Amino acid sequence: MEMTTTHYVFHYKENSLAEKEIDQIADKQEGCYTFISSCLHADAKGKIHYHLFDTPQEVGKQYAIIHDEDDDEPCNGFALPEIMSKDGMNHVFAVYSETVKCVGFHEDAHIISYSICRPDSRFISEGLAMFFDRYWWGIDNYSWTRWYIEQGKNPSVADLIENSHFRAYDCTLTYPLAGAFTGYLIERFGTEKYVEFYKRCADDSAQAFAQTFGISAALLERDFLVYMKMFDLREDIRALLIKDSGA
Repeated sequence: MEMTTTHYVFHYKENSLAEKEIDQIADKQEGCYTFISSCLHADAKGKIHYHLFDTPQEVGKQYAIIHDEDDDEPCNGFALPEIMSKDGMNHVFAVYSETVKCVGFHEDAHIISYSICRPDSRFISEGLAMFFDRYWWGIDNYSWTRWYIEQGKNPSVADLIENSHFRAYDCTLTYPLAGAFTGYLIERFGTEKYVEFYKRCADDSAQAFAQTFGISAALLERDFLVYMKMFDLREDIRALLIKDSGA
């Protein structure tokens, strides 16, 4: 089954939860699209085809098929922008169930921002998506980052720009940290300057910092850490993070 709106074509199974709540899903995504587009002054090239599934196993299978991989590891959602898809259209594959509702800003931010450029660094691309998302597992990016700083577990931002380093760490660390750092850049320099920086990340993200902001990634990271230490971590959130980490 499918439903078409201004910026989307939603694909879903008959009698699924997605079918039952498709109007709410459509309203939510159109709202996300409008906000992302207005911030970045960009639009997706064509409609976004949203494929909604019941389980992570189904989404993982789609990922394996599309990327010609044998390992169909369960996955909650992923984006396939038109520049990467065989049919030249934008796609998002996502779980929508009672326990996992993988809709909102994240994958749409990838699709829309890739119309500007596709960064060579996952830290940069995931950072922008996480900036719009704001939360990871119900806890905001800044709280995650503040927690990791307290624990002495935060890796170097300058290192994470390299994809090999980014992949070496768990996503519960890299994604919120990338989102917090992106938020810091946008708050400090403004959206227009950040978009200028993002465009330069197509070829060499490490050099784009100095080229755009006149400051190296290492020095920006130093200032970012000083900024982060100005905030206290709420005790209720600290308790959740301790529980999740088993500390």
